[in-house]
Amino acid sequence: MNTSANPLYEQWQLTLPSMPAPSVLYALAPIGIGSPHVESMTSYIARLAEAHCVFPGVLMRHLIVPFAKSHLTGEGSSTTLHLRDGESTGALNAHQQTAVNTVHILESLTKQRRLHLLTMVTWAEVFPLTSLIRTKQAWCPLCLEEWKAAGQVIYEPLLWTMQAVKICSQHDCLLETQCFMCRKTSPWLAWRSHPGYCPYCQRWLGMSAVVQEKNEREMNWLHWSADQVGMLLASAPLLTKFPARACINERLGSLLEQISQGRKMTFARLVGLSPKLVGNWFYHQQIPGVENLLRVCFAVNISLRDLFMEKQITCSLRSEETRDLWSSHHRQVPRGFWKSSQVREKLEALAKNEEVPPPSLKAVARQLGCSDPHSLQLYHPVPSQMISDRYAAYMDAKKLATEQQHCKDVQNAVRQLIEQNIPPTGRNVALVLSKPGILRSSVMREARRAAIREGQIMGNQSKEFPEKAKSVV
Repeated sequence: MNTSANPLYEQWQLTLPSMPAPSVLYALAPIGIGSPHVESMTSYIARLAEAHCVFPGVLMRHLIVPFAKSHLTGEGSSTTLHLRDGESTGALNAHQQTAVNTVHILESLTKQRRLHLLTMVTWAEVFPLTSLIRTKQAWCPLCLEEWKAAGQVIYEPLLWTMQAVKICSQHDCLLETQCFMCRKTSPWLAWRSHPGYCPYCQRWLGMSAVVQEKNEREMNWLHWSADQVGMLLASAPLLTKFPARACINERLGSLLEQISQGRKMTFARLVGLSPKLVGNWFYHQQIPGVENLLRVCFAVNISLRDLFMEKQITCSLRSEETRDLWSSHHRQVPRGFWKSSQVREKLEALAKNEEVPPPSLKAVARQLGCSDPHSLQLYHPVPSQMISDRYAAYMDAKKLATEQQHCKDVQNAVRQLIEQNIPPTGRNVALVLSKPGILRSSVMREARRAAIREGQIMGNQSKEFPEKAKSVV
């Protein structure tokens, strides 16, 4: 047999390959980067909490805020990340230091990159904070319904957080800001936030149809504005560097020369804006807000994206009939409208309506196009008072029913602990309750003490009359 004296064997590499350090949190990928419907930071945090089966408030309090305290420098660097009542969480989607800190923390915890694209950090130098991000949550119910029917992930696009965006450009419907059931407005991130659901009543916010009266010219303007902001957000990943403040000053100067040969007051008249406002841009170097920039771009027939990304821009003035869309007189209601019988009839119909839950007078005023219910109270005091009284009675009854239910929960928890021979201290009772925070109420604390006294009386009776206690049981 002719066999090799030195056979060749397979060689094994026994050294372990280098492994990247694991992430603290699940490396959840953000949705829609590079598209007009890129996800918002508050939506990403809510989905990240859902991926770990906790509420966003728990994730923020027990992980993100402690991590910020140990990794961020500077006084107050972590205090702005506390949810509290959620009213200031819109800042997580903006471009101030709160958003920058959040991006840094979540990139460290998830090992994901480019999370700044979920905020307006890219545009920090060219957009002021004033009127940038909505303070309250807004959504398109038709988008939510379509995503749910198609089995897609439910989330909240950054586009919906922009104050300049009033409608959904896909469905041409106004963005909703109130829950259909509890009539409440919500912050962008609450303790129990869940994309697509009200954080208070946990009802689904989508719906299959929206019937609205439309002003065609104004809807065209709102549709154009939403498209422009969406295209700007989609272009953010293509930028090699963030736009500088000098960029907006240079582009406005170019528009000024092309439209009015450098005459600022003429420019203000041609684009339909206040001369004082335009003067502040050029004389005091104030940064225009997003909505005012959109109005300028619309008037001179250029896109918002081209304003920032094209080195040379050529513009042409639109016809004058398009510029009265945002003029002050266009949004005013006819003289004497709030005194009219039409408004009174609507108020009387709402006052007699048995709808549950009843709307508040503030919600009714908003439906009628009035920002302040004072005009309704002034000109129509009787139906306005009826609406206010009905809403107040409903809220009082709701509060009382909730309080009674919480008292029962506390009493049941105390009885359960006594039966198990566990001291019914506040901490032990809190561990049994599904909502331990209710013990902060003085009414709930008194209910716990009353249940303890009742348990002690029953215990003494069972010791004195054991046979009777057994028969009762």
